[in-house]
Amino acid sequence: MEKHQLHLQDGTIHGRIDEQGRVLLPVIVIAADGLELEIEAAIILQFAGAMALHEDVARRLGWRRLGTRRVSIGFQTVLMDHYLGTISLGGRLEPSQHVVLGGIKDSAVIGQKMLSGRSLRIDFGNSTVVLD
Repeated sequence: MEKHQLHLQDGTIHGRIDEQGRVLLPVIVIAADGLELEIEAAIILQFAGAMALHEDVARRLGWRRLGTRRVSIGFQTVLMDHYLGTISLGGRLEPSQHVVLGGIKDSAVIGQKMLSGRSLRIDFGNSTVVLD
């Protein structure tokens, strides 16, 4: 599949579909010291939370650890640390604080809480992703 560069236009966030068919959006994570880092996060609609990151990334951002919670993943329940993190979708939306799970092995993922109230259009034929 053809890669599309992440970009913003008219308040709309544009993502891409990668070679494995994952739907990706740009996310700005803001460290405790104010440093902004843009990462790509896969959209996982089965994930009811806002965002999940690799544990090392969450720690390096200096986010406040809120504790551990049980999370259902597939047919099993696992313990995952959770953090209070400041996030902006694509740098276009006002940064806001969300509970972010730490401990996934893959790259970042965003779920239903981060997408609620927004329109998501995915066109696999043209490899485009648009979040309004």
